[in-house]
Amino acid sequence: MAITGIQLRCGTDKTKSITIPAPIGGTVAGAMYVVSGLIGVAHETVLVGVAVALCIAAHKILLPKIACTGGPAFAQGDKLYFTSGDAGVTTSGGSGVVCGRCLVAAGAMDNTVLADFNGDVAA
Repeated sequence: MAITGIQLRCGTDKTKSITIPAPIGGTVAGAMYVVSGLIGVAHETVLVGVAVALCIAAHKILLPKIACTGGPAFAQGDKLYFTSGDAGVTTSGGSGVVCGRCLVAAGAMDNTVLADFNGDVAA
């Protein structure tokens, strides 16, 4: 099942969000974006230019995994990487930027991974 909306697993006092104008194409709640060098998860679905909150750090949040057949599986403690244009995180660095750590192992068929997320890095 695809995730819809932001999926926090901690109190909002354990998160950091910023408000920005939505990028070209707008935002979809729960999807990840790179804006002004920050990696964030949109709180709402909005059209381009409309103010939207992006969660850029959370101690516990469900992040979408990159969709692929049969994988990847994530192990607890794995570094998570995000590349602008991807629909989720992966454990393969490539040209991606580290944006957190896997808190609970996620199987190949899981759509999400529980993460300690920090998108407040230079992307």
